[in-house]
Amino acid sequence: MLFPKIKEGARKIQEVILFGRYLVLSELGRASGSIVYLARHQKLGEYRVIKRIVKDSGSAWKVREAEILNHLKHPGIPDIYDMEEDEEAFYIIEEYIRGESLEALMLQSSFITPDFIYHTIMEVADILNYMHHLKQGPVIYQDLKSEHVIISENGINLIDFGIASCPFESGNKFQNYGTPEFCAPEKLNNARISVQTDIYSIGKLLEKLVYAEGTKESQYLMHIAEKAMKPDLSERYASVKAFQEDLEKHMQSKGSSVNEKHLLKKIIIAGSQSRIGTTHLSIAFTEYLNRQNIFAVYQEKNSSNHMRKFIFKNGFTKEGGLYRRGNFWGMPAYGKGIEINIPETAVEILDYGSNLEKALSEKADMFLFIMGSREWETEYSDLSYEKLKDKKELTVLTNYGAGKQAKKYAKKYKRSVYCFPLDENPFIMTKEKERLFEGLLEKEGKTNQKHWNCRKHPWMRSNAFVRSIVKLCRKRTGGKHSVS
Repeated sequence: MLFPKIKEGARKIQEVILFGRYLVLSELGRASGSIVYLARHQKLGEYRVIKRIVKDSGSAWKVREAEILNHLKHPGIPDIYDMEEDEEAFYIIEEYIRGESLEALMLQSSFITPDFIYHTIMEVADILNYMHHLKQGPVIYQDLKSEHVIISENGINLIDFGIASCPFESGNKFQNYGTPEFCAPEKLNNARISVQTDIYSIGKLLEKLVYAEGTKESQYLMHIAEKAMKPDLSERYASVKAFQEDLEKHMQSKGSSVNEKHLLKKIIIAGSQSRIGTTHLSIAFTEYLNRQNIFAVYQEKNSSNHMRKFIFKNGFTKEGGLYRRGNFWGMPAYGKGIEINIPETAVEILDYGSNLEKALSEKADMFLFIMGSREWETEYSDLSYEKLKDKKELTVLTNYGAGKQAKKYAKKYKRSVYCFPLDENPFIMTKEKERLFEGLLEKEGKTNQKHWNCRKHPWMRSNAFVRSIVKLCRKRTGGKHSVS
C-alpha cells in the first residue's frame, strides 16, 4: 500500500499504533489542547484523521464535535467513525478528506477565476444551508475560513467542527472561539449567535476570493460580500438561501456560465456484455481528453487484463504507478493491497467492462453504457439497459459504427443513442472519434456548448474550472503530471 501524499511541512513521527487498529503516519496540525494525526486502519487499509484532545477542565465541550458530526450526514462533511479515550486524552476518529485547502490554492492567484469563485462559494453555502436546516435545529459552524475548505475529487468539503454549536442547546458557549478575521461582530461583542453568524463568514470568504482573483471581472461580486458582512443583522442576509439566490442572479446577469457542469471528475464506462468494446472506448476517451488539455487517467476496473497486454506490446513509460504513451495516461487493475495516488486534478475514467453491479455502486459525473449492435447481442443490451435506465448521468452508445442499430435503440428507449465508430486502434484519434466525444460533452451538458469547438477555439477547450485546475497541476509539476 502506498502512503498518501503527506501535507508539506507535516512532521513525521515514530511508529505508533493506537487502540490496536490505527497506525499513525504523521501529524497534520495542532490547536489549543489538541493534535490532529493522519493514520491508517491496519486491517481495512483505509486512512483516517484522528484528533487527540487532552483531558483537562475544558475538554468536555471539545469532544462535542463527535456528537455534532454524528448528526451531520452530508457528502461535504467528514463522517465520524469512532471515539476512544485513554487516561490522558479523548480521540475522535474521522474520515480523511484527501484534497487541497482553499487557502493553499489561493496562493496560486492564477488558479482563481470568477467561475471558480462562484462554484466554490455556492458549494460551501450548500453545506451551511444543510446545517442550518436540520430537523433537530440549526448547527452553527462558526469556524468558516479558507483553511477549512478542502477541494477534493468529490467537490467541496468542510473540515474541523471543533467549535460548531447548536444554539438551542449550548447558547453562546462557543462564541469567543474562531479566527478573528472571519468572526462576525456579534461573536466579538458577546451577542447571541445565529445562522447569520455563518453568513458573515461566507461573505468574508467571498471577499478574500475576489481579492485573490484581482480583476474587474469579479469585482461586481463584492457588493454581495458586503451585504453578507453587514454589522447590523437587519441589513445582513437572513438566510444562506437568500445569499445564494442573490449570487446566482448577479452571475446570470453578467452572462456567466453558472449552469455549466464544472467538476467533471469521474466517468464510468460499462458494457452490456463482455468483449463489447468498453476498453476501446475508455482508452479513446482518455486520449481525447488529454489532447484537449484536460488531464484524464484511465483505470482498469475489470478482470480482462487488457491494459497489461497493451503495456507489454506497446511503448509505454512508467511514471509512479501510471503508464504513459503519448497523450494517454492509465493504469492496469493492480488488485487489493496497492493504492496509486492519482493527482486530484485528474478526470478518472473507470472501465468496468461488463460488471454493471460494481459500476452502479460508483458515483460519477458521467456514465457511458455501450451496447452490442449484432442481432444476438440485443437481448443482453435490453436486460442491461433496464438496470441502468434511471441513472440521470447515463449516456447510451452502440459499437462497431452501427448507426442503424443505434436508431433502433433510440426509438425503443426513447432517448439519444450515440454510435462509437468502427476503429482498430484506440490510441489513434480519428476525426470520427473526435466528433463523437465533442458531441457527447456538448449534448450531455458536460461543458459550455458555445465554446467547445476545439478546432475553432483552441484556447477554450474546457470550462474555466477544469482549465484552472490543469493550469495549477502543470505549474506544480513543471508541465508534467506526477504521481506520488
